[in-house]
Amino acid sequence: MPKITEVDDVIAIRELEFRANDGTVEKAIPKVGRPFEDKEGLSWCCPYELSTKSRKKVFGMHGIDPLQALDLTLKTLRTEVEYWERTQKGKFFFLDEEGAEV
Repeated sequence: MPKITEVDDVIAIRELEFRANDGTVEKAIPKVGRPFEDKEGLSWCCPYELSTKSRKKVFGMHGIDPLQALDLTLKTLRTEVEYWERTQKGKFFFLDEEGAEV
């Protein structure tokens, strides 16, 4: 499986704010890349990124076809957002409302 270091062919992006409990506010950008077939032809990978100025996570989810890889990526991205809120002690906001619908 290839190591994902960046999201090249972005197919979806959203601009959020991450508001930490200490009052710090950062722009947060989740990105989803176009699924691609791995070199062995055994699975498909859908890359994603969640980043702010101070933190960045880039990864890819694998599925048996492009739709499953995309579906798993969207589900995982939601989990990443929830984990980020717990560990970084803050909340994501979209259009000035709490909650990051990614």
